[in-house]
Amino acid sequence: MTTTHTDAPAPPARRPRGRPRDPRVEGAVVGATRDLLLEHGFGHLSIAGVAEAAGVGKGTIYLRWPDKESLVVAALAEVWGPVTDPDTGTLEGDLGSIMRTVRSHFNGISGRLLAAVVGEMPRHRTLQRLWADHVIDPWLAVMAEVFRRAVERGEMRAGIDPDIATDALLGPVLGITVVRGQRVTPQQGDVFLGIFLGGVARR
Repeated sequence: MTTTHTDAPAPPARRPRGRPRDPRVEGAVVGATRDLLLEHGFGHLSIAGVAEAAGVGKGTIYLRWPDKESLVVAALAEVWGPVTDPDTGTLEGDLGSIMRTVRSHFNGISGRLLAAVVGEMPRHRTLQRLWADHVIDPWLAVMAEVFRRAVERGEMRAGIDPDIATDALLGPVLGITVVRGQRVTPQQGDVFLGIFLGGVARR
């Protein structure tokens, strides 16, 4: 998972004052964005195309999302969140739960959507920044808390950078699904977790 950080998160959707939003409109726009991303990719996605597919005007979209990048991240964040801390009482239990969740994400529409945009992130810094702010950073915060508890319980060596640890655990899942275009099996997830636990265990 890409771990770009920023100091000033920017929301992917505008929230100006006025009458309440119609959730059906936002749902239609976000749904159309997901469909067009999967069909055409980020490069061929346009606000005009999303508006036509959702049956709304472009102005309706711009009232909620200032640009294409914000709209795309809103679509991604909806399928990748919310992030929950399993807090099972053990490092193996916590990471096993997280691995199952991540495997399900990458094997499903979440992974397919990420594959449609991940190659564009180096060329679109706003997209990369919003992805980090609204998807990656919440995941990293949960992982950091899981590792902190594990260190306190004596299950994990102190001094291991939590972001690097997260990449070490979940990076292979990204590689298999997004890079190779394959599904991650439960057995593979167990192997990745076992290797990780052996590497970070307190000696």
